[in-house]
Amino acid sequence: MSSEPSNFQKYKLLIEFDGTDFCGWQLQKDSRTVQGCIEEALAPLFSERPRITGAGRTDSGVHATGMVAHFKAAEDRNAETILKALNANLPPDIRILKVQIADKDFHARFHAKWRGYAYRIRSEQRAIGRQYSWYLTDKLNLDELNKLASEVLGDRCFRSFSHERPDEEHYRSRIYRATWEKESEDVLFRIDGIRFLHGMVRLLVGTMLDITRGSLEFSNLQQIIEKEDVRFAGTKAPAHGLTLTAVGYHDWPQL
Repeated sequence: MSSEPSNFQKYKLLIEFDGTDFCGWQLQKDSRTVQGCIEEALAPLFSERPRITGAGRTDSGVHATGMVAHFKAAEDRNAETILKALNANLPPDIRILKVQIADKDFHARFHAKWRGYAYRIRSEQRAIGRQYSWYLTDKLNLDELNKLASEVLGDRCFRSFSHERPDEEHYRSRIYRATWEKESEDVLFRIDGIRFLHGMVRLLVGTMLDITRGSLEFSNLQQIIEKEDVRFAGTKAPAHGLTLTAVGYHDWPQL
């Protein structure tokens, strides 16, 4: 097996994108994806089109304000030059917030120690911002929702809140924070953890709301967690209310 050549430079990107018109992050044939657009914008800057690696995969319609990715190239380019060139070539629904020269062993996905997501619910229909929040007329009980959210903290198996993937090695994660809070007229669910499974945050949001409505046979999340079967979860919240807000490469900060 050949070893990786030493004459390359590695770059780290901090990315913001509006996921409305994307079929998710990951490159797909004949579909518009965030990864595909960034790679296309990078291609004119290097002799070979770089392949970028993200800290995770977001579903179709999910947004990000703090996605991290890396790529390597044979040419040594100035970070500021790459930043300006990328933003000049990218569509308006993707912005590169920062470019840094990274250590050659840096890996955006494998070196990440935690990720943070926010899910936004809006109680009033508005024209501006409608693509970033789930409109619900329900009056939300934050005390009850926070009590439910506390049940996911710690190291747990989240198979009941994940769609099956053939490449999924296991369904465990450690959750550091799960809170519901008021922000002006909106309600935000914030969750930070080591890893998130396919559909996990959206299933957690919808299930907690279903429990508070009394539309599930379960009165808490622990009963559903113990089933280890996604068929016992509740509603899957729409993708457009979800935003990846942070990827951390240090220990999770105690808030």
